[in-house]
Amino acid sequence: MTESTPLEAVWTAVPGAVPRTGLTLDRVVAAAIEIADAEGLGAVSMSRVAKRTGFTPMALYRHVANKDELVLHMQDRAMGPPPPELAATGDWRADTERWAWASLARIRAHPWYVQTLSTFGAPATPSHLLWAEAALQALAPTALTESEKVETTLLINAHVVGDTTFHAIETATEAVGVYDDVLARFLDEERFPAVVRAVAAGAFAAGPDPAADRDALFRYGLDRILDGVAAYLA
Repeated sequence: MTESTPLEAVWTAVPGAVPRTGLTLDRVVAAAIEIADAEGLGAVSMSRVAKRTGFTPMALYRHVANKDELVLHMQDRAMGPPPPELAATGDWRADTERWAWASLARIRAHPWYVQTLSTFGAPATPSHLLWAEAALQALAPTALTESEKVETTLLINAHVVGDTTFHAIETATEAVGVYDDVLARFLDEERFPAVVRAVAAGAFAAGPDPAADRDALFRYGLDRILDGVAAYLA
């Protein structure tokens, strides 16, 4: 008998009643997510998860074969199924916009999620396929081909993932003052005239509400993507 892959293990996991005592897959995954949310994905190890659940590392292996399988379960659980309000209404643009914001909210709640994408490639767990189903249903009323619907979904998803990735980089550079320092020391109008104009206009300056700025930046990109799809359909 061949050993199942981590992805197969996620698809074949059967949820059941949660006992009052004892270790379950749900508890293992929940403990791992709590650690990752608080300290990052790098802090997750079988020993740390075992300690958090109050069991031995060997007990974990009755539920997950290895850390890769655990992280894939975490990836699936972090996204979860789409909320009921994403049911398609027939308005492709409004439905797709809601899908994008809902997806963004799930990923922002678990910033470590984006790190898992480089390990496992294109997400293909049950939760991810349910999100893909919702996105394709939103685009169903359009004249896009099935391939174009998938490509449009991937484009919007890249924008969603990019929000979390860029914000993580932005936070890291702000923490050490690198960005402002480089701008102040090395920018000159002869080499970087366009960048200097943008800096002078305050285009790189943070506003009084970083969360609102971040939402505005995401909305700008999403609107331009959907404008492009609308123009293409026309």
